[in-house]
Amino acid sequence: MMKLPVILSGPILRRVESSQVFIWLATSKDYSINAELYEMQTQGSKNQPFSIKTKTKTVRLGKHLYIHLIKLMPTRGEFPVNQFLGYNLFFKKGLEEYDLSSLQLLSSDHPESLVYDGFDYPTFFINTNKHSTILYGSCRKPHGKGGDTLAKADDLIKKHGQDLTLRPSSLFMLGDQIYADDIAGPLVPYIQEIKQELIGEGENLIEVEPKLNKAPYQHHLNKINGRQSIAEDLCKFTSSHAENHLLTFGEYAAMYLLNWSPVLWNALIESHGAIAFEDLYKRNSFYPKEKDKLQHQFLEKIEDVHYFQSGISKVRRVLANVPTYMIFDDHDVTDDWNITADWKEQVYGAPLGKHTIASGLTAYWAFQGWGNDPNSFDSSFINDIEQYLKLTSINTPSYHRWINTILDYEGWHFIAPTNPMTLCLDTRTLREYETFQSSDRTLSKPSKLIGSRGWEFLDMLIKESSWQQGDSLQITSATPLYGVDSIESFLKKNIYPFRALGIPVQYKLDFEAWKYNLNGFYSFLDQLIKWKPSECVILSGDVHYAFRAKADLELKGENLSIYQFTSKPDEE
Repeated sequence: MMKLPVILSGPILRRVESSQVFIWLATSKDYSINAELYEMQTQGSKNQPFSIKTKTKTVRLGKHLYIHLIKLMPTRGEFPVNQFLGYNLFFKKGLEEYDLSSLQLLSSDHPESLVYDGFDYPTFFINTNKHSTILYGSCRKPHGKGGDTLAKADDLIKKHGQDLTLRPSSLFMLGDQIYADDIAGPLVPYIQEIKQELIGEGENLIEVEPKLNKAPYQHHLNKINGRQSIAEDLCKFTSSHAENHLLTFGEYAAMYLLNWSPVLWNALIESHGAIAFEDLYKRNSFYPKEKDKLQHQFLEKIEDVHYFQSGISKVRRVLANVPTYMIFDDHDVTDDWNITADWKEQVYGAPLGKHTIASGLTAYWAFQGWGNDPNSFDSSFINDIEQYLKLTSINTPSYHRWINTILDYEGWHFIAPTNPMTLCLDTRTLREYETFQSSDRTLSKPSKLIGSRGWEFLDMLIKESSWQQGDSLQITSATPLYGVDSIESFLKKNIYPFRALGIPVQYKLDFEAWKYNLNGFYSFLDQLIKWKPSECVILSGDVHYAFRAKADLELKGENLSIYQFTSKPDEE
């Protein structure tokens, strides 16, 4: 049996502003948690405690999984800006008492240390200067080729750890923080054990979809590489890499914990040792394939996964020291999520597809969304999630409340209180769909990534914020507003028309650029002109190439300069 650590993941710095600071944490028990905040002094001087109030909201998501959002507020005035602040966390349950120091997380020579040279605690600062250094990126897949670029951010912070002008003041994660559809075979046993230990039995998927109890699906569900037909036939998903697709909330939660923290990796290896192909093969753990082919694929992926695992302690330290804002893209839930109206109709009409989308979104809320703007999630929203996960009974009133609450929610977009202010777009759930007639077929056009209703929400959000016309505006969009024109034009003119023959190229090639629907593209530009920022910076990712672009617009008598930066993974 795996020995569960006190902290499963975190601490992660989330929303940070002069009036409040939020720290996210996952633990294995329902600890009472408090915090201390310090004004960090130069070496040789004593760090000064800052007078704060602490309020912790805890949500139980499984028998040994508790998510905490710790809110730090100044007892009077505001937190100091443009200077380093450090924090410590204190845990208490019965006779158990810990802090980050007793858990060895403040020891500079410990491999799991959360501190950088010259500091006694994890640190951050509230930037109000005109210029700021930021980190951004998208797409983290454990079996992707090459090093984990997020781990390399640790080296950058170490290099500029005490320089307020060069040290990052915020981190934007622009989507695909996990790949729910593309899971490496060697991770499957880890995911299933973590789910069992932390969540318990969890959802009975056979109650969601009775066909799972019949051939051939009953023999596939719990096999490594066995879920492709389940994903395609029963969920109606379109991912071509769905052989290990996550289906339950517990599986999604396990994937987040493995992506963000080394502690469960360490606990699993300590209790079981490294995963061995031969042991799994003898236990008939694989979906039937030729042994040599299975072994080759498994060993290749386990090498990539170990490379990824070696950098997770660095990732954990980055997330503990930089205010972090996250928005989803498709792979956080499933590939092609909401790509067309037909896709939505098929998937949301399939009980297992709808259940899986709700499970993925619930995990997104718990591990990503909650910390972006905690005040946008009221107590009834959180209660509906908690009540369902308490029993996970299917087709009960609590089940249907949960499904409706999570799938009907329209507030995933948010403003990050950075300088300049950052508007983070939801380009997945606020889409608008159009059709056209081709021969005897009604076909879907590429979707508007944000429809008219979505822009109304965003306009209201901007107007209710402190942002004013003439200020700079930063925007995150999972998909870039401007792509590489030669690539987009070629695909649109030469590949997309194959849909008229019934070939689902929109799923194979991700036809989701803003320009593929010109009405949607111009609605973005039109909204920018209405807001009248002095300049606009767009941060994006998702596409399979990195670039930067500048556009000088003259539209409706108004001028605007747009600067766009687009990232990609090192290797895929």
